[in-house]
Amino acid sequence: MKSIFLIGFMGAGKTTVGKSLAEKLRFELIDTDHSIEIEQGKAISEIFEVDGESAFRDLEVQQLKKLRNSENSVISTGGGIILRSENCKILKETFSIYLKADFENIFKRIKEDKTRPLLLTDDPYSTAKNLFQSRQDTYESFKYHITTDFKNPSEISDEIISLYNLHAQN
Repeated sequence: MKSIFLIGFMGAGKTTVGKSLAEKLRFELIDTDHSIEIEQGKAISEIFEVDGESAFRDLEVQQLKKLRNSENSVISTGGGIILRSENCKILKETFSIYLKADFENIFKRIKEDKTRPLLLTDDPYSTAKNLFQSRQDTYESFKYHITTDFKNPSEISDEIISLYNLHAQN
C-alpha cells in the first residue's frame, strides 16, 4: 500500500499521530527530521546553527525524494517541508494529510520545547505566530485536512484511515 505523508505546523501532532497511525496500519513510521539527524550525525538544531536553515531545507528535499515512492509507511514530515515548492509538488503527488490545529493549541504544545531552532528567539510566541500565518495558505492548498484540536491520536488516526480508504477506492 502507498505510504501516508503527514504535514502540518510544528506541534500539530504529526509525530504523535504518526505513531498511532503506523501502529494501527502495521506500517513503518518514518520521521523525516529524525532520519536527517541520523544521516547527518547531528541534531536539527545543530544543522541550523552550523550549516544554516537553507542547508537543512536541502536535506529535507533529498529525504522526501528518497521517500516519495515508499510503501507501507507513515511519514511524519517537518513543519517547514512545505517551504520548498519542489517538496509541495512531491507531496501533492502522494497521499498527504494536513494536520490542522489552532495556533493557540499548537503554541501550548511547543512553547517549552528548546529543540526547535526557529523558536529560539526573544519572543517565541510572535515568531511562531508569524511562521504559522506565513505557512497557512500553503498547508491549506493540500487536498486532505484533518483538524487535530480536542481529539486524541487514536481518533485522528481513524479519520486518516477512513480518508485513506476512500482515496484508495478512487
